Amino acid sequence: MPELEPITPREALELYCEDIDGELSPNSVRAKRYQLGKFVDWCEGVDADETRVENLNEITGRDFTRFKNWRSEGINKVTLRTNLSALRSFMRFCVSIDAVPHAVPEKINVPNLDRGENHNDEHIEESEAQAILDYLSRFKYASMDHVLFKLQWTTAMRMSGLHSLDVGDFNAEDGTLSVSHRPDEGTRLKNREDGERVVTLDAETASVVSDYIEYQRVRVEDDYGRRPLFSSKYGRMSKQNLNKRIYRVTAPCYTSRGCPADRDPLECDHTGSYDNYVQCPYNTRPHAIRGGSITYWLRNDVPKKAVGDRVNASMKTLDRHYDERSEEEKAEQRREFFDS
Repeated sequence: MPELEPITPREALELYCEDIDGELSPNSVRAKRYQLGKFVDWCEGVDADETRVENLNEITGRDFTRFKNWRSEGINKVTLRTNLSALRSFMRFCVSIDAVPHAVPEKINVPNLDRGENHNDEHIEESEAQAILDYLSRFKYASMDHVLFKLQWTTAMRMSGLHSLDVGDFNAEDGTLSVSHRPDEGTRLKNREDGERVVTLDAETASVVSDYIEYQRVRVEDDYGRRPLFSSKYGRMSKQNLNKRIYRVTAPCYTSRGCPADRDPLECDHTGSYDNYVQCPYNTRPHAIRGGSITYWLRNDVPKKAVGDRVNASMKTLDRHYDERSEEEKAEQRREFFDS
C-alpha cells in the first residue's frame, strides 16, 4: 500500500480541475469547481471558528457524514445527490494521487432518488410559445430575438448548439442547419462529436433565418475568422447573452401578454435591462423551451426515436426529463396508432 502524501483539500481540488480540464467542457469544469468548492469551504471551516480538515490524509467517513448534513440545508435531494456524486469522483482522483486511502470514496453515502424526483416539469406550453412567436413575427421580424427563439422552439437545440452556429452552417436551399463540435475554435457541444448532426427546418423558419442573415445580422467575424450566426459588434454573441435574450422575450410584458402580477412595466424592477428581465419571476428559462418543444412533438405523434435523433438525446433522457404526457395520453396515442 503506497504511503499517503499530505495535501490540503484546496490543493487537491486545484490538481483535480487541472486533470479534468480538456476532458470535460469548460462549463462542466466550472460546475465541478463550484460543487466541490462547497466541500473545500466546509473543510476550511469558513462558517466555523476552526479548520475541520486540514490534511486529506486524515479524512474519515464521519467527516463525509457531517459534510452531508451541513450541505443538505437549503438544497433539494437532487442537488445534494449531484454534489455528493461529484465528491465521490473527486475522492477517487485523490486515491490516484496518494492523498486518501483506497476505501475513502465508498464512505460517501450518495442518496438514491425515488422515481420522478429527478424530473424537471418546467416546460413552456405550445400556446405560450406560439404567442411569443406571433409577437416577434409581427413586431421584431427577422431580428436576433426572433431567430433565436424560433430556432430554439422549432429545433429544441441546446444553447451550446445555437451558440456554435455559423452563417455557413445554414443551407437556405435545403433548409438545414449543420451542428458541429469545434472546441479548438471557441465552440463546444455538450456531447462533443456525438452531438454533431444536420437539423432540418420548415420553410417558414428557413425564410426567417435567411432574412435575418441578409438584413439584420451584424457582419463580423469572431476571433477564429468564423462568421457566427448570432453576432454582435464584438464577434460571437456569448451564451450568457443569448440566455438573457430568451429570458427577456419570455417575460409576459415584453411581448404584450400582460403581467400576472398586474404591474406597470414602466415602474417594474424586472424590466428595462437584460439583467432585470432575468430576475422576472414570470419568464421562462431557456432549457424549458427545449423541454416544451420536445413534449409538443411527442404529443403530436412524432416517433420518439426521431425526436431523440433531432435533439441529440437518448430515449432514457427523453423519458426521464422531457416526456410530459400522462399515461392516459400515451395510451390514447397508442390506440390511435394501432387502430389505424
